[in-house]
Amino acid sequence: MTTIQRVAGSFRDPSGFVFFRDEEVFRSIDQDCCAVLTELADQGKLEEWVDRNVIVGTEFVQPGDLLSELRRELPDTHQFLRHEPIQLVTYPYEWTVSMLADAGIHTLDLQIELLQSGCSLKDASAYNIQFVHGRPTMIDVASIEKPNRLDVWFAMGQFLQMFVYPLLLVRMRGWDLQSYFLSNLNGRDVESVAASFGWLERFRPGLLLDLTLPLWLHRRAEKQEGTQRELLEKKVDDPSAQIANLNRLRRKLQKLAEGYQTSGVWAGYTKICNYDQNADDHKQSLVRDILLETKPAEVLDIGCNTGTYSFLAAECGSSVTAVDGDHDAIEVLYQRLRENPAPINPMVVDLGNPSPAIGYRNEERPSFLSRSKPACVMALALIHHLLVSANMSLEAIRDQMHDLTERDLILEFVPTDDNMFQRLMNFRVDLFEHVNLELCRQVFEQRFELIDSNSIDGSTRTLLHYRKKN
Repeated sequence: MTTIQRVAGSFRDPSGFVFFRDEEVFRSIDQDCCAVLTELADQGKLEEWVDRNVIVGTEFVQPGDLLSELRRELPDTHQFLRHEPIQLVTYPYEWTVSMLADAGIHTLDLQIELLQSGCSLKDASAYNIQFVHGRPTMIDVASIEKPNRLDVWFAMGQFLQMFVYPLLLVRMRGWDLQSYFLSNLNGRDVESVAASFGWLERFRPGLLLDLTLPLWLHRRAEKQEGTQRELLEKKVDDPSAQIANLNRLRRKLQKLAEGYQTSGVWAGYTKICNYDQNADDHKQSLVRDILLETKPAEVLDIGCNTGTYSFLAAECGSSVTAVDGDHDAIEVLYQRLRENPAPINPMVVDLGNPSPAIGYRNEERPSFLSRSKPACVMALALIHHLLVSANMSLEAIRDQMHDLTERDLILEFVPTDDNMFQRLMNFRVDLFEHVNLELCRQVFEQRFELIDSNSIDGSTRTLLHYRKKN
């Protein structure tokens, strides 16, 4: 048996310990959790939720050799679950406004369904949601419990910190999700969020119920000992009050997301790019031919913009991680996925400053670079951004690509006289006169084998297909 390897995010919950075993994902659960999940399984709820992608694929490990091996490794565990693996785990600081809102709505919808079965979520963390083919799904089934009270949700404070407050700060204060989550793993508490708004402003209708009232209750509770314990012990079986409030929050998240207007330059890239239709068609044909020939199971599309080539790779049979540093470009891509579902996982990641490892011992939430190991990397119309905006040398770009891909690299070389290159050079000293196709090939061929090189018709750009050297 392979030694158990803890999955990131399971460091804080011993009752729901998550681990790999021979590339499969398992979860240890205690007796109380097992009883609740067994009851839901007997009702047919677990199977229904898995079929509808409400929760991640989940099944009990049945008696046999596997269960015996797992119990020898973790003798104090009552039962084990087997989960369907997630291709690439993403985090809220890599999502867009609409992704966070949809993750929150998914949490609310599941909570409402659980209440109707006499259950509830004891956690409301955004990290409990993952996106599979661009759609949110719940992965922390160990957070399902049977509470004494169904009229209130004791995870409401956490839900506000993880979903409502960041969206309010984005819409009303111009924050971004990276600033909100990277500096505060579990979100910001009500006191710190309230400090971002003036005293009178807190009485606005959009803030009164979800910020000002919780702030008042929080300060009041600090002065009254035992209040929380008494609330927990009281038995209430009617969930109607809680469901009404959850539906209100659902409408609020939808409104916050729908009111967000994309304005990023690169979200409208196709309108300003110097490609004509023939050049774009030829480029797509070249990329499609490479993908159909190499048949990569997983593709990482870096600098994906609004996803034209991510959708192309998906059409060719690959599962795609679509990455761009521009939030609004990924927002547009995610909205496209809502209308046209595909095996594409969108992420807001700047390759010049990728998501770091954070949390417990810097292992709880791994870095982006350690999570992504695709068979093929596509870096289309990207190299000039890394040279100019990220101040990366050709050698640094080459090494980054070599670390990211397991096998193939599809690289588009953009010469310095290209209008998009020149656009980036506005108000900058030109340090790139020496950069040309020949130099690019010399640098990359130190660590890659050139498979093919094609000029893109109607442009000065070149598409290069490389194979990684071991």
